[in-house]
Amino acid sequence: MAISVPVLKTFYVYLTSGCNCACRHCWFVPERQNGAEEEVVLDPEVLRHAIEQALPLGLAAIKWTGGEPTLHPCFRQLLGLQKEYGLDAIVETNGMLVDDELATLMRDSGVSRVSVSLDGVDSKTHDAIRCVKGGFNKTLKGIRSLADAGFQPELILTLQQSNKRQLPEFFALAMELGAGAVKLNVLQPVLRAETLSSQGNGLSINEVLEISQKVSDEWSEQVKIPVQMGVPHAFRPLSRILSGDDDGVCNIMHVLGILPSGSYALCGVGQHVAELSLGAVMSVKLKEVWKHHQVLKRLRNGLPGNLQGICRDCLMQENCLGSCVAANYQLSGDLFAAYWLCQQAADQGLFPATRRRTNR
Repeated sequence: MAISVPVLKTFYVYLTSGCNCACRHCWFVPERQNGAEEEVVLDPEVLRHAIEQALPLGLAAIKWTGGEPTLHPCFRQLLGLQKEYGLDAIVETNGMLVDDELATLMRDSGVSRVSVSLDGVDSKTHDAIRCVKGGFNKTLKGIRSLADAGFQPELILTLQQSNKRQLPEFFALAMELGAGAVKLNVLQPVLRAETLSSQGNGLSINEVLEISQKVSDEWSEQVKIPVQMGVPHAFRPLSRILSGDDDGVCNIMHVLGILPSGSYALCGVGQHVAELSLGAVMSVKLKEVWKHHQVLKRLRNGLPGNLQGICRDCLMQENCLGSCVAANYQLSGDLFAAYWLCQQAADQGLFPATRRRTNR
């Protein structure tokens, strides 16, 4: 049975391979910026070409990411390109280069949401995680500029042993800064973060689930802004999923990445996983890539039915689709491998029995 081709809704645009942080948990492994000659940046004309090919396929939005997108020497020009084509946009940034002028330009260009990475409530914690002296103060300044421009930025914290006890203070800081939401990410044990996890700096499955439970039972009621825990659907309260308060998923069927090198990719991992890079923007026809590339066809034909391990047995597989296909592939070389957190939880007897097709 032929699978219909979905609408291409969003480009994830990885503007640069460079970054002004060197985060210990980074799983895209952007290079630390030590000079423009070491940094790969996306040519604006390549992006224009991609956008014009994508509009007939349904393109409506861009997510600007990286590396650090604000490092791109033409970032302001690229915001103009987004505005020219009437595209909605999200910016993912560490906030250190955001000032009042740039925040206002983002707003006026049609950026609807900004997510800022903040990994602690003080410079000691945040700067140690991001390996940048003074990074905490620069990020706070950027967040305040965004708030002054009318944004209510989402603050993203990647959970680690060094910051897990700061969460109540973090929520208070987020509200003080004018944030609109908080997202707690679980450290992915992939690439650079694999070393961090192996050194015991990641959280155990029990710790992740305990924090997730506190988000559901306590903090979601006490904190005056939404708090989302980045765990798969199997561990989220059904009431919050049904209400739409906690429905965040990777919309893998409707997105395509564009790498700094000017290639299409499943997402940013295509920078170092060659088989997930789908062809150079200027050399291939996007319509053909989107409709016929074997990686995309495998996903459309295989999700969720071909998921393996605990994901095959999970009642939430239609919603979750394996949580993060890119991480699954990096860890196993299999697009349909079980998500690592869910599989570890199942192996330890911690996967919710009410979310399984069979009780074991």
